[in-house]
Amino acid sequence: MSRSIKCSVFFLVLGSVLIILGCVLIPVFHNMIHDEIKTQIPLKVGSKSYNAWLDPPVPIYFQVWVFDLVNPLEVTQQGATPAVIQKGPYSYREHRQKVNITFFDNGTVAYREKRSFTFDREMSVGPENDTFTTVNLPMITIAELIRFEYGWLQEFVDALLEAAGDAELFLELSIADILWGYEDALLKTVKGIAEKFNHTLPDEFGLFYNTNGSDDGVYTIFTGSDVQGVEKFNLIDKWNSKTSLGYWNTALCDMINGTDGTMFPPFIEKSEKLFIFSTDICRSIYATYESEIKLKGIDLYHFTVPPRVFETASLNENNAGFCSPAGNCLPSGVLNISVCKSGAPVVISNPHFLQADKKVIDGVIGMHPNKEEHQTVLDVDPLTGVVMNAQKKLQLNAYLQKVNNFKSTENIKDVFFPIMWLNESALIDDKSANEYKSSLMTPIKITQAVQYGLIVIGAFLFICALAFLIKHKMAHKKADVLVDIPNERLTNDRLPTERTNLIQS
Repeated sequence: MSRSIKCSVFFLVLGSVLIILGCVLIPVFHNMIHDEIKTQIPLKVGSKSYNAWLDPPVPIYFQVWVFDLVNPLEVTQQGATPAVIQKGPYSYREHRQKVNITFFDNGTVAYREKRSFTFDREMSVGPENDTFTTVNLPMITIAELIRFEYGWLQEFVDALLEAAGDAELFLELSIADILWGYEDALLKTVKGIAEKFNHTLPDEFGLFYNTNGSDDGVYTIFTGSDVQGVEKFNLIDKWNSKTSLGYWNTALCDMINGTDGTMFPPFIEKSEKLFIFSTDICRSIYATYESEIKLKGIDLYHFTVPPRVFETASLNENNAGFCSPAGNCLPSGVLNISVCKSGAPVVISNPHFLQADKKVIDGVIGMHPNKEEHQTVLDVDPLTGVVMNAQKKLQLNAYLQKVNNFKSTENIKDVFFPIMWLNESALIDDKSANEYKSSLMTPIKITQAVQYGLIVIGAFLFICALAFLIKHKMAHKKADVLVDIPNERLTNDRLPTERTNLIQS
């Protein structure tokens, strides 16, 4: 065997070995990366994941758009369709701080999370004392509380409202008032009466009253330690020591599912539903995979909340428990949360009633739903479960209905009146993105370069060696054919001469 043949066979074998080695390293490196993530993810005091959980490095913004009613008299006196103009955003920087942290031996940790808000004038269209015309929520809350009481009591309360000078269905408020609260003379006047009917009313009112500088309860979550495993990382075990809410009419709707929406268990699949529990809407919702995106050089899964989450019970039987009172189901796209808002007729939806029933959208002039602008989104790293971009969008509405013996409501149409919509967002900054890429993506790219490099080099050597051997074999065959041709010609050339000699003899 010639030296060139021996070299070709050697490179053929070497190429095969490199290809096999590269293929073997794919699951090996895959498991190594997964094992490293499983080691880094669990919440342990002093770890990088714990520090990021304790004090999120990503800036969080709370932005508000209010709806200014332009035809209040026509609505109350003539039953006209409300017409609104959107104003905003009014922006706040949100700060979160976890306190009262307690670890348990069963792989869980309990904590409270204080939230504070600082107004950001540069990111806002105007000052915090900008005013707009909106619904008088304290008044309609009182009206709702006595909707089914005796007529004489309704008349008495209406007269009381008239005397207090606070019986108007719509009033003018500042952004700060409607968000954080203001003293309401009406609430003080009827507080004693409400208590006789087992209803408790505060002296002040605001959609986020007592939220600035406080927390929304005690969360108990799984740490992702070996006790429970990373499959349960950051999932809520209990809220305020309860495993169910106690608000809704079925066990399914009353469940506390998922995480707080900041992080999810690692190794997310496209087929998964990402469940989120939010005290703002008093329930759990879920998001589903929509597409792959790239953000700041990081490959992410783009999840959105599908329309089915807020479909009416006739279209989605799983939502029957959200009909409040039981059997009183609202149209698709809106949810009555008065059960967790002290009886106030507050209804939540997507901004501009996105994905809601058409009659809900058409009930107010000035609604322009747009998926790109008004949909809740989560852009998640599928390996670690960390949310790199979150935009939680929500609209707060008042359900306005005619109440017997209340003069200010006697001419109005039933309508879901929009008060404001908000976007609570967090987007990974450049520094955090670069740190993430250097700590996780760079090692992944190196391992991929090694495994695929071995496969490519092995394939190149294998193909070149195989091509050389094939070429050598074909050349050898051709040489054998050329050697046989002269003998055949010699035999054929002799035949005429021998035949001539035979004839002559």
